[in-house]
Amino acid sequence: MKKVRKNLNRELGRFRESFFPSSEELLEQAFSKTSKIMPRKRKGPALEKRRSANYFKAKTFGESLQKKIYLLSKQFPEIDGMNPFYVDFLGALTDVVRLKKNLARLKASSTVIKRIRHEYGKKIYSSRSTAQADRFLNEAFGRMSSVVKKLRVTLKQLKEDAKKIRETPSIDFSAETVVLAGFPNVGKTTLLKKLTGAKAEIAAYAFTTKGINSGFFEAGYHKMQVLDTPGLLDRETESKVEGKAIAALKHLATVVVFVMDPTQFSGFSVEKQVSLLNHIREKFAGKKIIVVVNKADLASEKEVLEAVKAAGGEAIVDGEGSNALKESLEALFSPQKQAK
Repeated sequence: MKKVRKNLNRELGRFRESFFPSSEELLEQAFSKTSKIMPRKRKGPALEKRRSANYFKAKTFGESLQKKIYLLSKQFPEIDGMNPFYVDFLGALTDVVRLKKNLARLKASSTVIKRIRHEYGKKIYSSRSTAQADRFLNEAFGRMSSVVKKLRVTLKQLKEDAKKIRETPSIDFSAETVVLAGFPNVGKTTLLKKLTGAKAEIAAYAFTTKGINSGFFEAGYHKMQVLDTPGLLDRETESKVEGKAIAALKHLATVVVFVMDPTQFSGFSVEKQVSLLNHIREKFAGKKIIVVVNKADLASEKEVLEAVKAAGGEAIVDGEGSNALKESLEALFSPQKQAK
C-alpha cells in the first residue's frame, strides 16, 4: 500500500508539470509534422510514388494525433486507484464524474483516429490514380481533424481541471498527521509556521488559505506531518474550499487541532466557534481532538478564560512567544506516552 501511495505522489508531481493543448494546437502540430515529409526520390510509376508519399503522410498525421491524445488521457493519475483522501480532495476541486468522462472520451478518440488511419492507409495503397490517392489523403485528414475538433470543449475543460489539480498536496501517508482546523483567520497558518517552520501565505483577512499547506517536525521520535487547512464555516452545505479541509480531517488526521480565536479579530464569536467545534466532534467522533485557544498574547485574560470555559474547560492556551501546542503534541507522541 505504501508503494502505491508513493507512486501516486510521484504521479502528481509529474502531473503538475504537464501541459494540455487545445484541439487547434494539436492539429497545427500534426499538420506541421506532416508538412515536413518529402517524397522519396526513386524511379518507378508516378502512381506508386504518390501512394507511398500519401500513405506516409496519413500515417504520420494520424500517429501524431493518436499518440498525443492518448498521452493526454494518461496525464491525470488513475482516479479509481487513488487514496480516498485524494478522491475526496479531487471532488472539492472539480466535477469528478465529468473529468472521468472527458478522459474516457480522449481514449476513445485516440482509438477512432487509429482506426481511420488504418482504413485510409489501405485505401491509399489500393488507389487507382494519383487523383484518387490525393482524395483519400484529404479525406483522411478531414475525418481525423473532425475527431479532434469535437474534443474542443473536452480539452478546454481538462486544461481547467489540470490547473485546479495542481493544488493537490503531496501527502506522507506513513507519518502521524496533525490537521489544523477552525474558522478562517483564527491563526492556523501562524501555528503551522511555529510548529514546523513551513512558509505559507498569512494575511489579515479571511479565507487566505485556499489549499492545504504542510510542514513537518519531530515529536517523540515520530515524524509529525502538520496540515493547515482552509477555514470552515458552521453550516450544513460546505463549499468546494471547505471540502478540502473535510477531506483532510476525514482521511488523514491522527490528531485534529481545533484552533479558536478568543479575540474579535477573526470576525467570529466564541459562541460560533464552539458551535463549529461541537459539529466537528460529532462528525469526526473517534478522532483525537485538541482545542487550542490561540492569540493569547492579543487577548485579555478574561477573553482567554471565557474561551477555555466555552470549549469545555480543557484547552491549550497559545500565542506569540509560546510553544504550548508543540510541547503538548511532543508529550502526546513521546515514547513514554506511547508505552502507556
